[in-house]
Amino acid sequence: MKPLPKEFDILAVERKWQKLWEDWGIYRFDWNDHARPTFSIDTPPPYPSGEFHMGNVLNWTYFDIVARYKRMRGYNVFFPQGWDCHGLGIEVQVEKEYNIRKRDLPPDRFRSLCMKLVEKYIAMMKEGIIRLGCSVDWTTEYRTMDPDYWRRTQLSFLILYHKGFMYRGTHPVNWCPRCETAIADAEVDYEERLGKLHYIRFPLEEGEYLPIATTRPEFIPACVAVAINPTDERYNRYIGKRIIVPVVNRVVPIIPDENVDPSFGTGVVMICTYGDKEDVRIVKRHNLPVITILTDNGRINENGGKYQGLTVEEAKKAIVQDLKAAGMLEKVEEITQEVGLCERCKTPIEILERKQWFMKTRI
Repeated sequence: MKPLPKEFDILAVERKWQKLWEDWGIYRFDWNDHARPTFSIDTPPPYPSGEFHMGNVLNWTYFDIVARYKRMRGYNVFFPQGWDCHGLGIEVQVEKEYNIRKRDLPPDRFRSLCMKLVEKYIAMMKEGIIRLGCSVDWTTEYRTMDPDYWRRTQLSFLILYHKGFMYRGTHPVNWCPRCETAIADAEVDYEERLGKLHYIRFPLEEGEYLPIATTRPEFIPACVAVAINPTDERYNRYIGKRIIVPVVNRVVPIIPDENVDPSFGTGVVMICTYGDKEDVRIVKRHNLPVITILTDNGRINENGGKYQGLTVEEAKKAIVQDLKAAGMLEKVEEITQEVGLCERCKTPIEILERKQWFMKTRI
């Protein structure tokens, strides 16, 4: 009998048994077993953009409990480990580590830096999963940046498309002008900031004017309508008339909308494409035209006329100056407002229309 060591090296013991379990293949899915029922654990692959943290530990513990239970119940368990390598978080982290912007480098060079960082973080997180003792089948490990993974996702898309489940349409999306990409609602943080409410005169065709309050005068070139709550006795007589958008001199309709808050600002609002989420809802509800004035990097495009090429903030200052010069700006008040920010770079998001693919979930 071997004498017991004076010191117990728990890490060495863990590594020994983890290696043996992997060599023996005790957690491997048997592709040739058609007798036992198959149980597949299809969990969203994590972004390999940091160390394996406590939230990961909790989730993988849940997964592992199910995997082990199903094996004991006689199932042939398919428990792969994937890595989502196409996350925006990877790009932002590379930009921070190398103090660059992705547009500073050729796409292939920037992509190689992303892949290098991905592999570094995968190694860190994989070690955490192994040391946690999860019964993952590492022979089924995959990366979303692997060509074989692309092949499988493309095949899945084509199958769905030919079955009539996929269709293409234009839809407003959250857009980060710094990262130059669409982001999900879950990737938007909200923060209260001090802004300015501008009171602007919009001339009516018949000679009067209506006062409109907005925090985003830079979107005046994208104004497609003016809305009034039909219960607002101050202004509801103007519904159905036409009004002139200052600076751009575009004539737009005055429409009724019950979601307009009569107590905010003047109670008359301009509808732009798109200043905020409420604009999106009103444009869709009234089937209004869309005028896109922002480029992917957050500058004014050709639809902004003489303001083309300016950033959003530059355009705001220029338009406010022009309104003052024309006698259209009544006053400016400070206001606390909730601003949507990109979760990763904290840049204020915009709303842009983009062509996207959609999948039908109901027939």
